[in-house]
Amino acid sequence: MNKTAAVFSEGKFLIDAEAMAKAIGAPYDEETTRRVVEVFGSHFHTGAVLWKTTDRPGDHLGYRFFARERTDTVETALAAGLIRRSALTALVAEWDRIFETDAIQSCDFDGFNGMAKTWVYLGGMRPAEQVLDNPAVPPALRAQLPGLKRVGLDHVRFTAVDYRHGSLNVYFRARGPLTPSRAAQVLGAVGITAPDDASVARMRTVVPEDFCLAVTFAMDTGRAVRACFYALGIPENRIPPLPQRISAFFETAPDNDIEVIRGLGWSHGPGEGTYLKAEHSYCGDMAGRLRDWDCYLTGSAGRDPILAAADALPAATGAVAPPMVRVVNAETAYEGKQKMGLVAGICRQTVGSQGLCMHLIAMPPLTRGAVHIHDGHESSLYVTSGRTRTYFGHDLEHHVDSGVGELLYIPAGLPHVAANLENEPAAGVIARTDPDEQESVRLIPELEEKAAALFAAHLAQHRAETAVGVEAESAVGAGVGIGVGITAGVGAE
Repeated sequence: MNKTAAVFSEGKFLIDAEAMAKAIGAPYDEETTRRVVEVFGSHFHTGAVLWKTTDRPGDHLGYRFFARERTDTVETALAAGLIRRSALTALVAEWDRIFETDAIQSCDFDGFNGMAKTWVYLGGMRPAEQVLDNPAVPPALRAQLPGLKRVGLDHVRFTAVDYRHGSLNVYFRARGPLTPSRAAQVLGAVGITAPDDASVARMRTVVPEDFCLAVTFAMDTGRAVRACFYALGIPENRIPPLPQRISAFFETAPDNDIEVIRGLGWSHGPGEGTYLKAEHSYCGDMAGRLRDWDCYLTGSAGRDPILAAADALPAATGAVAPPMVRVVNAETAYEGKQKMGLVAGICRQTVGSQGLCMHLIAMPPLTRGAVHIHDGHESSLYVTSGRTRTYFGHDLEHHVDSGVGELLYIPAGLPHVAANLENEPAAGVIARTDPDEQESVRLIPELEEKAAALFAAHLAQHRAETAVGVEAESAVGAGVGIGVGITAGVGAE
């Protein structure tokens, strides 16, 4: 059927958005949507616009423009009060600075809450270290770069920040084909469980040869929380069996483009489990915009020339890198969930370890950590300087002190919190049977009041015993000055 492309119309878009939300049972607010169109009107008129949603019942109806003009959408949104200045907006500004005129910002919205994401097209394929090795990226994520590169996740084309979830998205182009072993390899590098073989086989029917893998990292911890395999430009006769909500979305989505673009994304991760994303073009020649940006569509069998030329893992065979002895420079400091000053060392993300992590830890004077346990994993601490006190037990009814040259063992699943009662910093080497380091950390807020009372009482007692103005027992060795913590309350193992 012949079709004539239509330009964007504010009035028609508002009507279409409300009808779409109703068709899939999504929440919708007309005033919020109208405000978005007012603020970003020029981008909706000149860019390519699409609809998006997921198969989760009641999930939002999203929409996006892929911009054709280079503007600062973040500052526009800030001025309009759609978002607040944060570490996420600073990250977009840093990418904009690094890639200069090549960086094109686009935006995601949903029909109820308004602005959701800022996207950044980086001007083509970029080395992962150029994108992620900058001060605005969480240190724990920067520490994962060697592990990402080891499995061939070494080139990035898009990035995004998610204001609602406090996360950043990194869109890698990965070497294919997508096989069960290749899926397990790339997801294993970010600590996410791979889908079963049948699920991979379904994705493989529409995913291009060299495929897009989007990894979502939490901005506060730098840890991967989701990963999504994308297929764009799926012909109608190749669409796999779909959940009812996605079928209704594709059937009712209004489209004013001559060439219809349908996309699916299989999102995997803990917490929200596995779900299916869907996208559908609306206006502005989405197909043309994707081709401008060299996005691989369903049926693309060609190999990316930049990936082919890169010296990296030959992922086309699904091969796993051979065992190698690795050296890690302990340079990247970050704050753990348990309010510790940590320096990344050996873990799955840095060397691909399967059953071990080993990091440096620093505890500033007169601080303690947050009460936590490690689900299913044992821990140990070797003290290299200062002294530590560890409170443990299901009511923190016990404590033990450890000093320079001593090793501390903590069983799996035992509540504990470490403290430094001294006037000097303490430091050590921590090892755990969890290769993801932070994955098994579970905070126990109901014991925080007890921990605070114990720490305050013991600190007062310790000061009385050592006498005011008398230097505490000298720490052996230098403390590592990266610690964080709750003073008179947090910084530990």
